[in-house]
Amino acid sequence: MKTKLRILLLFAACSLITYSQDSSDSDKFYLKFGPKFGLNLNTDLKNMPDQEQLAAQGNYQLGGFLQIGKKLYLQPEFHYAVQKKQGEGEEIITDESYKIPVHVGLKFFDIGLLSLHISGGAMYTHKTKEAFSFSADKLEYQLGAGVDVFDFITTDIRYTLRKDRTLGEQISDF
Repeated sequence: MKTKLRILLLFAACSLITYSQDSSDSDKFYLKFGPKFGLNLNTDLKNMPDQEQLAAQGNYQLGGFLQIGKKLYLQPEFHYAVQKKQGEGEEIITDESYKIPVHVGLKFFDIGLLSLHISGGAMYTHKTKEAFSFSADKLEYQLGAGVDVFDFITTDIRYTLRKDRTLGEQISDF
């Protein structure tokens, strides 16, 4: 039953994306792909690292994205991510993982040269040292906004919702 529901939701999302495009572009299929580079920051906004600590941490991600649709779009991505954190004493722990975010986004301001968008979706994280097994515990949810310049350079700021805290507590962190 759950499989049928997931397939139905997938087809509904694809249909929504297909029929929500501008009427002037409705006869054109829009597909965009490219590289994705990122920097993972501390989500505890009250305890942000300074510039030297940030450079020493080496928290980064690289991969690619595929965007299907122009105004309302589906954007699956694949990233290789490295995150370093302080262990006990002077020990630095390095976590390497694969991240697969799938976002639904909406461009709400587009003047050709510059456009603004919001997005949200789920992200699956798999540590490289573990055997592959799908688990709902490895799913996280993200919200974000971004700017596209020349429809080629895309910058995003995303917030990953933490499972161990309520939404109210996370909002009060700001």
